[in-house]
Amino acid sequence: MLNNSKTITAQFESNEITPFLYLKKANELLSNKKQESEGRELIIRALSNPNKFHKFNKILKDLVRKSGLFPYLDSEFNSNTIEEDFIINIYKSNLAENFIFHSMQFKIFNLLMHDENIVLSAPTSMGKSVIIDALIASNKYNRIVCVVPTIALIDETRRRIHKKFGNMYEVIHHNTQNAKTNNVIYILTQERVNEREDIENIDLFIIDEFYKLAFKSDDDERAISLNIALSKLFSVSKQFYMIGPNIDHVKGIGSLSKQYKFISSSFNTVALNVYEYNISPNDTIKKNEILKEVLSKNKEKQTIIYCKSPAATAEVAKTIIEMKLFPEYESNYRQWVEDNYSSFWIYGKSIKNGIGIHHGSLPRAIQQYTVDLFNKGKIKILICTSTIIEGVNTIAENVIIYDNKNGTNTIDSFTHNNIKGRAGRMKVHFIGNVYCLEEIPIQTIEEKVIEIPLGTQTKESPYNLLAGIQAEHINNNVKDNFESFLKSCKVPIELIKKHSTFKIDILEKALTFVEELTSYEMNYLCNKALPKERTIKIIIKFIKLVASTSLSRVNLHFDDSTDLDIKFKKYLYSESYQEYINKIIEWLEETDKSEIEKSTYIDTELKIIRNIFGYSIPKSLILFSDMINYVRKEEEVHFRALISIFENNHIPNNFSALEEMGIPIQTLDKLVSEELKGYSVNDLSKYLITNLNTLSKLDDMDRLFIKRALLI
Repeated sequence: MLNNSKTITAQFESNEITPFLYLKKANELLSNKKQESEGRELIIRALSNPNKFHKFNKILKDLVRKSGLFPYLDSEFNSNTIEEDFIINIYKSNLAENFIFHSMQFKIFNLLMHDENIVLSAPTSMGKSVIIDALIASNKYNRIVCVVPTIALIDETRRRIHKKFGNMYEVIHHNTQNAKTNNVIYILTQERVNEREDIENIDLFIIDEFYKLAFKSDDDERAISLNIALSKLFSVSKQFYMIGPNIDHVKGIGSLSKQYKFISSSFNTVALNVYEYNISPNDTIKKNEILKEVLSKNKEKQTIIYCKSPAATAEVAKTIIEMKLFPEYESNYRQWVEDNYSSFWIYGKSIKNGIGIHHGSLPRAIQQYTVDLFNKGKIKILICTSTIIEGVNTIAENVIIYDNKNGTNTIDSFTHNNIKGRAGRMKVHFIGNVYCLEEIPIQTIEEKVIEIPLGTQTKESPYNLLAGIQAEHINNNVKDNFESFLKSCKVPIELIKKHSTFKIDILEKALTFVEELTSYEMNYLCNKALPKERTIKIIIKFIKLVASTSLSRVNLHFDDSTDLDIKFKKYLYSESYQEYINKIIEWLEETDKSEIEKSTYIDTELKIIRNIFGYSIPKSLILFSDMINYVRKEEEVHFRALISIFENNHIPNNFSALEEMGIPIQTLDKLVSEELKGYSVNDLSKYLITNLNTLSKLDDMDRLFIKRALLI
């Protein structure tokens, strides 16, 4: 019989082997470099069942030490020898008196402290972000940049770092903030790194989820942006630390003349029980039978359910509500959701039934508060899409992978493993349970290699990538080809560089569009007032030209449709974000749509507000104004007021920064005043902290949101 952790665990659970023999086999695996992680898993399982191993406490302690799980050496045993206390002290972190590194964390931390550049690939449970906190606590670095993939992660990282180091460092997380000292930590997405002009003289930069540097499809806008940010950071930084989940090899960094160590580790701090059901993707009846069976057995345990899309989360939520397994959740928050987003929205119905939903279309305050409720155990179920696997911090014993898709695309083994990694938590759950309803994807060799386009340039490399990166990073084998392109391209290099997330053919079409505008149309566009009907038609036509890919995701890209025009005007001429939402709810209440159809419509509208109004339209308008100014070469044209309405949800820019921090737009609307519009984000935060209890317009939920966001 195979000597691996799965087999040994099964033998032990069926009493085929004794605890002593179990530990003996664990020791054999730990002594084999290729099976070390399996040996460590057996030790973790033994720690989860102390009653069966109490006679062999000394042996188990020795194996905990051998496996490098030093935090458990301190927390799981009543007493230690002088030698063991000495070992624990060696591995104590500078982060906190009671925090102890495990052996892999200790190794990475020491390499970084000795000025090594590190690319670390390791499981989700390894505790990679703790190393960041220890580096900050070392006082070795003055200026640090931390690049994260989403605004949700900006806020989570901001909260963690501000709580620990807010008295030592300025924490910059929004582009309205400016550093006033030389001790600063920037926590930004790649887009914000590229927009800032004060990213210079950096001591250390960190890229979280570095695998997102690789191209995966034709629509690689964010990967291009991340590669451009990497180029910028390479040129101004002394050291780097890049973090991501399990891969075997990374290609491209070495060609950029950067010395670094790539460390691929399978170091695990929790064990996983994986249950496979191999159900057909479309067999929802069978899936829901298993779902009910699993949830019925785990009512008191925190469970994440991964689904392919927001629509799928709604269907699964509806199914679980009908099971009536969980008690109703009574709170002011539940009422707040219903008051602001209707009584028929599936999110509100789910919260009422003790179930959370988390996906990218939800307002940020709702996303963040839902995760809080889940992590505190106030709700037991969190149904989510891919948003939850991009680093958002959750505490779950169980993960159910309901779908093997992300949207319409089948997820690969790499992503599947990333989702599985959300089960279990060091010092909380020794063992995580993963229930895979569909067949587990087979891992391919290609998935284990990450290719970084910045360092693997070919003649097929996108020209907008080459235009955006630093000149020093353009490879010699593409230089001549790129220079020839620039000579023949009608779009100037300055515009390509500034708008490098747009493909070259889109930029050329955009320029042609502007060149073909009549003088009357140009005059309409140059009017600084908010646009009227005829101007809006021109703007919508341009947006459909340059943002068709993102518009197609919500079916607003069709040339013969006026849907985008109607929504654009309704949002533009609404007094507030909430007024727009209220109009939608009022209209839905008068239709004969089913409740699930109405709920789906609200989700779609929230997605449009977030992705189209909040991102694609402002981005397109900035490009439009730059193209007009290039062609016209007269008084500068801009759409600042228009952009602000869409990008900032009808609230001032500084208030919009607070929305990212988890204060709902509805709360912020109550606070906006002419005086406060002029405050910086930091001063506005201080004002709210100081005056929170005297602001009469706020209710209890408003104050709760503000306290959470500002760490009061």
